[in-house]
Amino acid sequence: MSHTMSTETRMVVLMSTFNGESFIGAQLESILRQLPANAKINIRDDGSTDRTISIIEALGDSRIVLTRGVNIGFGASFMTLIEQADPDADLILLSDQDDVWFPDKLARASAALQNLTDQPALYCTAQKLVDSELNPLNDTQPWPRPPAFENALVENIVTGCTAALNQKALRLLKDRISPMAIHFHDWWMYLVISAFGQIIYDPIPSLMYRQHGGNVIGHGAGWLGRQVQMIRFLLKHDWAAILLRQVVLLRLNYADLLSPPQRHLIDRHFSIKDERARLRFRMLLGSSLWRQKPIHELPLRMLLVAHQIRARLHRSKG
Repeated sequence: MSHTMSTETRMVVLMSTFNGESFIGAQLESILRQLPANAKINIRDDGSTDRTISIIEALGDSRIVLTRGVNIGFGASFMTLIEQADPDADLILLSDQDDVWFPDKLARASAALQNLTDQPALYCTAQKLVDSELNPLNDTQPWPRPPAFENALVENIVTGCTAALNQKALRLLKDRISPMAIHFHDWWMYLVISAFGQIIYDPIPSLMYRQHGGNVIGHGAGWLGRQVQMIRFLLKHDWAAILLRQVVLLRLNYADLLSPPQRHLIDRHFSIKDERARLRFRMLLGSSLWRQKPIHELPLRMLLVAHQIRARLHRSKG
């Protein structure tokens, strides 16, 4: 398939780095090889203590704009990049520091979004899993159901390093909330843009996603191993609290954009008071909110119940 890009398209790549000296050079080279001369890579370093910054500076490429920041975490760092991005950019791509882009990644993203200028749109893809030396492991499995707001409220299917936004999506994400309020930037993008725009999921990988000490995901494990790893991940990040916090942020900060059915959907499942959310009982029994795989519904409800109990115990002690 042929992909073409207009030379007038204003594009920017947003990258957050942190102690990425092992892989940052290869990733930047894979991006720069396909990046037009008038495009930019906006890098926010999140407080690296290794050679990451010196490696970036040694490239000496004028398309790279580097900002040194304090450590605020990857989610807030990416949201800061989004907040500071040029609102007139036509194509905005997110990038991790340790992947390697396929040569057609930029062109594919541009082609997917070029005709979607009248609404917010996000394009994302599957990933080719590789080890630290780029030896192939597997492809991430396609999602069985299409993206939807009812799914985004309780699950993320957007892997941030594959994501690309159009101008309306960027503007939708800017100036509404503090970047520090967001834990998972990609889940937040999925939630907001699925509510007010279009999500395009491409099952063909657009990059090599390195599996190494800090970011191993469970696609290479057996079925039981993947379920255990998923539950551990959700517990580690207090997933239920993050879910509830996002619902509050969306309901309060995008109230003017939510349609009556969307407001009803949220209010039917969540009770929001004093900028806090709790679950309504019907959410625990079954609801119109769903995860991609039915087998994940039970862990979802178990974690939500556990969070609800902990929250009530905490309030009673206070």
